[in-house]
Amino acid sequence: MARVRSPRERANDAECNPWNAGGAAGGVRCRWVRDRVPMTANSPSSVAEGSVRPGPMPADTEVRIGRFGELIANAVVAGYPDEQKRQLLAEASRCSTLIDGLLEGRAFDEWSLWEVAGCLRLPIDGPFVVVAAHLPSGGDEPLREIESKLRSLDISSVWRLLPDLQVGIVHVTSDRQLDTIVALIARMTTTRVGVSAAFEDLRDTPRALHVARVMLRGPTDSTSSVAVFDGSILATAAVSAPEAMIKTVGAALRCFDDLPDWDREMLFDTFRAWQDNDASVRGAGEVLMCHPNTVRYRLRRIEKRTGRSLSRPRDVAELCLAFEVHRRLM
Repeated sequence: MARVRSPRERANDAECNPWNAGGAAGGVRCRWVRDRVPMTANSPSSVAEGSVRPGPMPADTEVRIGRFGELIANAVVAGYPDEQKRQLLAEASRCSTLIDGLLEGRAFDEWSLWEVAGCLRLPIDGPFVVVAAHLPSGGDEPLREIESKLRSLDISSVWRLLPDLQVGIVHVTSDRQLDTIVALIARMTTTRVGVSAAFEDLRDTPRALHVARVMLRGPTDSTSSVAVFDGSILATAAVSAPEAMIKTVGAALRCFDDLPDWDREMLFDTFRAWQDNDASVRGAGEVLMCHPNTVRYRLRRIEKRTGRSLSRPRDVAELCLAFEVHRRLM
């Protein structure tokens, strides 16, 4: 139950109340407060007297509030594209940095590799291939919109424009899908394009980029500008150290320099046909559309000029490597 206040306590409260106009001091205080505090409907005096009511709202208040809300809405709408553009640019910059990290072979632990693959929207596990397309002199992208085109085929990839190349890391699930990618690239550009062999770990991207670059130097199929690395041991040995291989093989094949170009290429083609047909003279003759004795004669010319015998496995291995380097790099 509330305590009943004594008459003296109520008098003291009234005297201390600045809104109480009773007495001389109270009147002074009341006038001082009234001069400085606007009277509103919620002020104690108005509540007590009940004579002061809220004044009418200015006629243009609602219009002003509406204009203010419209101004805020326009500012928000106008700022949204700028913010979206800023976020897209920031994301593109981060993706470029991550792709550069993969191409340059920066050290990534297992957790960091998961994070990189997630940011680039790539699977963590392969197989992958690296595609390197030569930039024409004008500097235009030879494979414009290639990422969106591959995405429409449900193929994940990321691409980066370098000073001399357009490079892509592409997730390939099968040989058939690789054929689809190669066919698409061949339709999109006539510039030279190199494709690495498949690899499983994204941390092997630098090695694959090296192979794709090397493939730009070798011959392509007569019907396509795209050269795909087959990943064989012989081909891998040929491209592992291009400069050293070119120097070594150049010295070994210098014995053919005095021949006319057509004669030299005929001998080289004969050796490759013999090699591709499991050292079968008859099979090479069928491919070259000549008599087996003609194949034997050409092979003897190669043995005589190189000083190597096709009956010795070591000599055969050296010649196979030499002609592979010549085909891919020279």
